Amino acid sequence: MGPDPDIYNIKHGFEGLDVAGRRLRNSVDFELLRHARRALLPLPLIDARQQPSSDVFPPFRKRTVPALTGRRVAVVVSGGGGAAVAVIGAARAFEEASVEPELICGCSGGGLFSSLWAAGLSAQEMAEFVLSWEPERYLDPQWLRFPRFVLTALRGFSGVMKGEAVERLFEDRFGSLAVGELPIPLATIVYNTDLGLIEYLGTHTTPEVRLGRVVRITIALPPFIEAVDVRGHLYVDGGVVELLPMQPVLDHGPFDHVVGLNFMLPERLTPDDITGWHRKPMGIVVASRELQQAYHVEFARRAKRELGDGLTIIDAADPRLCRGGWLMDLFIDRSRWPELIRTGYERTTKALKQLRRRPSGSMNGSIPSSAAGSR
Repeated sequence: MGPDPDIYNIKHGFEGLDVAGRRLRNSVDFELLRHARRALLPLPLIDARQQPSSDVFPPFRKRTVPALTGRRVAVVVSGGGGAAVAVIGAARAFEEASVEPELICGCSGGGLFSSLWAAGLSAQEMAEFVLSWEPERYLDPQWLRFPRFVLTALRGFSGVMKGEAVERLFEDRFGSLAVGELPIPLATIVYNTDLGLIEYLGTHTTPEVRLGRVVRITIALPPFIEAVDVRGHLYVDGGVVELLPMQPVLDHGPFDHVVGLNFMLPERLTPDDITGWHRKPMGIVVASRELQQAYHVEFARRAKRELGDGLTIIDAADPRLCRGGWLMDLFIDRSRWPELIRTGYERTTKALKQLRRRPSGSMNGSIPSSAAGSR
């Protein structure tokens, strides 16, 4: 007897169609395969690596935003894999605006890169740090354990890569720095897969945990990066539930303004109009993607309604870059990171320019703290 025809099985069926469609596209994505092979199995002499230039920003230009001067500002960073490196450009735009966030929330790739901001690095220091990474310093596939996983029917397997390399990378740079010691408070959304619970790691909730450990858990995404054991339970990236985690803003406010940096959700939180999809070839695959991201978009829209004019959403990179194999490709291939950093800088600068037009007294109403939360 097959599975019950309830709404969850129907949704799972749609997601299966989307996965099948992406696998079909990725099967002919030779560029992704080439980048993965060069990063994970480099060949001597053939795969000579070229270090991306960290000279990514124009000369510093002060662009004060009177409406945000002296205000409590929070930044929420969505997931986005390698595309989320654009948060470094956003940090530069904030520096030029003389605005320092009083809370940074993130998940997945957004949590990885924004944690450097919370650690007190300047945008230039962030760029120099991440563009110096060699693949083997942050990618750690478990090739030697694969035969055992196969022979034991995948017992003990939860990801191709362990994620330890990223943790070591952060500990080499920041030592034993705990998230409770960060110059800017940090919150990352994670998911307890054993108990089915959303939790938040960071300055206010787990101040004793090291930054490297928090980052490793934040990017854990089976079957690519294995889940992380915390107190006897396995945790993964909370972006599987919510890609733009706003709850810490409500819990640890009040804030005068919130800036959301979006990398994966549709631009302006408006999905494509796919009317007539059922009459088009492979239209079901297009519809399955819309259904798969529906609850992420709805969570973000609810936050936007709740925060009103106190929330500015910035599409800091083109969300289409996070579709299918491109999501992993941008994490593996660093050659496009300088371009993405510049894009994040340009788009954030443009968005802050709109806020600059508001008079300094136009944000008198603050976003209240809401520990009980209405979401």
